[in-house]
Amino acid sequence: MATQHYLKFITSVLAALAMLPGAAMADQISTEHAEAEADVKGPVISASVIGTVQTSSDSRVDDEAALRPEVFVTLPVPGVGGELHVHVEATTTPRSNGISAFYGNSNANVGTATNSRGHGRLQVSEFYYEFEGGPVTFNVGLLDTTAYLDTSAFANDERTQFMNGSLVHNTTIEFPDYTLGMVASTEAQGYVPGVTLVLGGSSGLGDNPGQTYPELFDMRSSGKGFFAGGELGWTIDALGEEGAARAGVWTNTADHAYLSGAAGTTHNSGFYGVLEGTALGTGWNLRAGMADADVSAADWFVGAAVQRQIGESLVAGLGVTETGASNDLGAGFSDTTEAEVYVKYDVIPMLSLTPSIQWVRNPGFDDTETVVDQDNWIFGLRVGVEM
Repeated sequence: MATQHYLKFITSVLAALAMLPGAAMADQISTEHAEAEADVKGPVISASVIGTVQTSSDSRVDDEAALRPEVFVTLPVPGVGGELHVHVEATTTPRSNGISAFYGNSNANVGTATNSRGHGRLQVSEFYYEFEGGPVTFNVGLLDTTAYLDTSAFANDERTQFMNGSLVHNTTIEFPDYTLGMVASTEAQGYVPGVTLVLGGSSGLGDNPGQTYPELFDMRSSGKGFFAGGELGWTIDALGEEGAARAGVWTNTADHAYLSGAAGTTHNSGFYGVLEGTALGTGWNLRAGMADADVSAADWFVGAAVQRQIGESLVAGLGVTETGASNDLGAGFSDTTEAEVYVKYDVIPMLSLTPSIQWVRNPGFDDTETVVDQDNWIFGLRVGVEM
């Protein structure tokens, strides 16, 4: 059954490629890195198509294939300066009884662009203006807040690195979906840390009931609030290439009900840290964080990952995370462990194949085995096309 999904998936990717318009070649296709060089006079366009197929060791869970085409456009703004960034993406509809429905972190490529009925759609996910004001870089508009906080060189991009979302970002941070906001950031200089400040709506495009753009401007609706985060980042040459340390705090001021059932609502907030570097030709990453266990099912988080380039065409990665369940969840809930190993093979410069194996224990903190097994193996294949 899984083999049939693989064949159908590859056919779908080839068909999608035949329909795509030409675009400029980019070495790295991701929201975080799709930026034009300062001296570029014309627009820069890059595109990617990510296809995935996964199957689970639990027979109650259906196999799932998904497709995610994206286009990134960077437009210099004549006269004013700065750049306009546009990110358009589409995703297929997640299966109601599929992998992503039972193992929420297993594939961060699934369901990133859906409507209020959970059906896949085409949408403008980011639309923001970037400019420099002296040493400070500003970004204003429809933003992906995960592009600025809790970042990593080795475990940050579900398109080219780990598929599991817990290895892409700290699971205790309550990021909104694509949201209206602003970012101010500076680069680290010697012992002086870089500073990143983020402010946006607590409810992003995919968080609002109708999942429409007008709802993004309605920030005064009952229960809504703001997402704010601040991060300090240091470059640490002693840790090797990409050596860095980051520490941050965040808050989400939307109304949150108490997990214990107590009356009233409160805000959610937390703190986190990232440490990474390179040793013996292998990149490594450590993450940790905590949230308010009174309202957050995810109480604490720790994770570690390594990534190694093998020759010119192979990259291998191995990572494991542990997310602690809030004690207020009560009986039937335990900490969740997630691990993944992948090998990314560049068939040609624009085409890569990434087989992946994941192990998930207590998905969704559920240890009762009434929905899925307590221990689960997820086998997947990702096909990436970059243009």
